[in-house]
Amino acid sequence: MGCGSSFDASDGPRTVVIFGSTGLLGGAIARRLLQEPFLYKVRCVTRRSSSEKARQLAEHGAVIVNADLGETKSLEKALEGADIMFLTTHYWDERNKEKEVIKGLNAIDAAIQCGVKHIIFNGSENVKKIIGKECNHLDSKSAIEEYIREVDNPSVDVTGLNHVMPEVTTNGIGINFTILRLPFWLENFYSVFKPHKLKHAVYAVALPLEGCELDMMSVEDVGEVIASILRRPRQYYGKTLNLSAEALSMENIVDTFNRHFDNRKFTDPKIRVKDMEKFQFPGAKDLAAMFEFYQSGEAVRDIKLTRKLNPHAMTFDRWLSENRDKVEEALREAN
Repeated sequence: MGCGSSFDASDGPRTVVIFGSTGLLGGAIARRLLQEPFLYKVRCVTRRSSSEKARQLAEHGAVIVNADLGETKSLEKALEGADIMFLTTHYWDERNKEKEVIKGLNAIDAAIQCGVKHIIFNGSENVKKIIGKECNHLDSKSAIEEYIREVDNPSVDVTGLNHVMPEVTTNGIGINFTILRLPFWLENFYSVFKPHKLKHAVYAVALPLEGCELDMMSVEDVGEVIASILRRPRQYYGKTLNLSAEALSMENIVDTFNRHFDNRKFTDPKIRVKDMEKFQFPGAKDLAAMFEFYQSGEAVRDIKLTRKLNPHAMTFDRWLSENRDKVEEALREAN
């Protein structure tokens, strides 16, 4: 698979460059790999090397590197001598699909230029192709995915990518890559999708599932998934790994909240995708499209594979037990 050199864990410490290392996903991966300094030299890329999160990573042994996905030279410097790159891109800072795609392509090109042996990317299905509606924060990642596949195999259809970046061309040089497709993050329950207050001690968990189950997983558990992949990298070259710790209905989710917070009442307001589309906050239509995609049956996730890669991946029940304080704080902010 691919023409890049490959390696086993026995080859000695490998340099892993992690983008988004001061965010939830990259941070979880960095913290996990830093636990094995004899196996990994962790290089964390950030635009804010003086931040508290960057300082904490440095204290645990990470090398902090300033780089910007919009600046090719800084990316090449960050990736110089690296064996592995974990790449996640972020739509919500600027809410601009084209800019996110360009930044992702910059990182892929820089990794190839620097001879990185294994690229792991946080990707996505093409939601627009599946349901006919724009879902910018997922469709952008799908476009970057398509570019990675085209670099590896020039016969791959990149129609979706060329729509975004018509000037993109590749030479089919071949790379070793692994794609992750993640489910709904449990951490959303104390951030974007925290329960909102209806009245005193009564909260709504407003997810438009409309009778469907939702695949979910803690971001923190992705770190162990990456460690498992890197223990046997050849097994995962060219693979797309669809992750989920469990799938729950709204009834399951609400019942779990009520078990853990006996001083509050949680309810399901039974909102629909078409209700969310009408919300006025920025990105509402993208999030509505995401949930319509989840309902489509095309967002296939593999719980068995996920538990093979991380046997200790948390259920929602366990996660809520271990993160009660964070959810409690989010609920106080909702007052």
